[in-house]
Amino acid sequence: MLTRLIPVFSPAYLPSVEYFAYIIKCKEVLFASNLRYQKQTLRNRTYIYGANGKLRLVIPIQRSRKTDGKFFINTHVCHEFKWQDNHWKSICIAYRSSPFFEYYEDYFYPFFHREVINLYWFNIELIATIYELLGLELKYKSIDINRTQFDAMNPLLQDKRDKPYLQKKYHQVFENQHGFIKNLSVLDVLFNLGKDSLNYLSTVEINQRKS
Repeated sequence: MLTRLIPVFSPAYLPSVEYFAYIIKCKEVLFASNLRYQKQTLRNRTYIYGANGKLRLVIPIQRSRKTDGKFFINTHVCHEFKWQDNHWKSICIAYRSSPFFEYYEDYFYPFFHREVINLYWFNIELIATIYELLGLELKYKSIDINRTQFDAMNPLLQDKRDKPYLQKKYHQVFENQHGFIKNLSVLDVLFNLGKDSLNYLSTVEINQRKS
């Protein structure tokens, strides 16, 4: 008899539409606390719609021989570069003219103007804030898991893969120049659709087939 796996996630940075459409369907979100940090995943990067098209924002991570391969929950952010200034300016330039940016701006401003140390908890704080703006409450636990549990959700964190899901079009700020771009940060939905964001996310059909 097969046992149904309970979805377990790793906190992503300003998660994608696909990621968020999945987690809001969970009554309680389980975040894995005992997984190794992996490079080139959406744990420390996100994509927004900039004036020149799809724009990647990456949080630099402290790296050394002693820290390589450490657990994600113990991963610290590097402040050698002013990434917060860069990310906030990029978000403002991308979405200042969107219908709902001014309604939500003050909720995100503090995240880019205070010291950030731990990436794992920083991501969870951002996710909780987005939940609040969607009219939801993030109920979660940070737990130790086995590898099989996490593998089922792992595709949601991959930076480069085909996206096997259905996402309907909505108006994006620079759509006339570059067309509709799928699976950006959930910020793109929030700033463009406002209170309709939750209804929109519920229409995204997820297929967890690996690619």
